[in-house]
Amino acid sequence: MKKLIFLLVIITIQACSDNTVQPSMSNISNSNNLNSELETNVPQSLKMSQSRLNCAQFNLDSIDNMVCTYWKDSRKFKANINIQDYETFSSLIEVNELSPVEYNFFATTKINYKSKSYQAKIFPNSRVQLLDGNKVLNLICSKESCSEPFLWGFATESTIKANPMLADVMMNKLSYIYNYNYKKYLRDKNSQVVRNKVAVKVYFNNPYLDDTSYVTRFVDKAAPLKNAIQEYLNGLTIEEKNLGFESNSFGNNSFTVKIKDNIAKTHFTANDLTTNLRSSQQVIDFSHSIRMTAEQFNSVDATEICVNNSYNYQMAFLANEESIDCPF
Repeated sequence: MKKLIFLLVIITIQACSDNTVQPSMSNISNSNNLNSELETNVPQSLKMSQSRLNCAQFNLDSIDNMVCTYWKDSRKFKANINIQDYETFSSLIEVNELSPVEYNFFATTKINYKSKSYQAKIFPNSRVQLLDGNKVLNLICSKESCSEPFLWGFATESTIKANPMLADVMMNKLSYIYNYNYKKYLRDKNSQVVRNKVAVKVYFNNPYLDDTSYVTRFVDKAAPLKNAIQEYLNGLTIEEKNLGFESNSFGNNSFTVKIKDNIAKTHFTANDLTTNLRSSQQVIDFSHSIRMTAEQFNSVDATEICVNNSYNYQMAFLANEESIDCPF
C-alpha cells in the first residue's frame, strides 16, 4: 500500500513539472508576433550628432557658407530627427516647394527607414532625402515636433496659405544669423587691446543690421577723428564683408577735416563721382556713415560735408541742382 501511494506522488510531481517548463507552441508564436509589432511601432529617429557636415566640400558663396557654418556649429546637431513625424513624397515636384531655392549644402548620414538602409542627405529647410540606388524618397517635416534639428520649417502652398509667415522664415533666419555673428564679432573686438592704439567705430551700411552698426578699427591716438574717417575710405576687410557690411565711397579718395565750434567740417575730393556707383542710395549711405563716424567723438556735435567743393553735393549729384560752393 505504501509503495502504491509513493508511486502516485511521483507521477503527480512529474505531471506538474512538465506543465511548468514546457510552454505551448501557440504561446511562442504569439510572443514572436508581439515582438514584431513592437519593433514596427518603435519611433524611428536619428541623432544629428551622427551626421556629417563639411561646408568646405561645397562651392558656396559667402552667404551660403555663413548659413552652413552656423548650422554646423549650432546646438541643433544634438537633436533627434524623428522620422515618424514626416510626410513622404517621391519627388520635389510633388512637394511643390515654395521655400527658398534648394540649398547647395547638406549633412550626410546613414539611416534605417522601414527596415531598409538608406544614404541620407539632410537639408537645412526640414527635408531629408533618402537614396537607395535609383530609389529616392523625400521626407518633409511640416510640424513643430520634428523641426528642431533644422534652421527653418519646410513651406508648401498649403502650409503658407495656413501660415503666411512661413514665406519669410528663411530671411528672418538669415537676419538672425547676421546679428548672431555680429554680436560675436563685437565681443571679440571689445576684448582686444592694441598697444598705443585707440579703438574707434567706423560706420558702414549693413542691410541685415540696424543703422547704428559699425566695425571696430584700432588707430593712432593722435587725430582719431581723421584716422577713423580714413578707415572708412580704406574699405572693408573680408571678415567685415562676411558680416554683411557694404562700402562705397563713390570715388572719394582724399579729404580734409577740422573741428570748429564742435562741428566736424569734412571736405572730400573725388576724381570720378561715378566710381563703383550702383544706386543713388549709396550717396545717402556714404553721408550717413561719415556723420555717424565723426559724431562718436565727444568733441563733435554735428557734421558738415562737402564733395568736390559742393556743399549740396547730394542734390547736385542726384537731382542736378545747381551746386553751392563749399563754405569751408
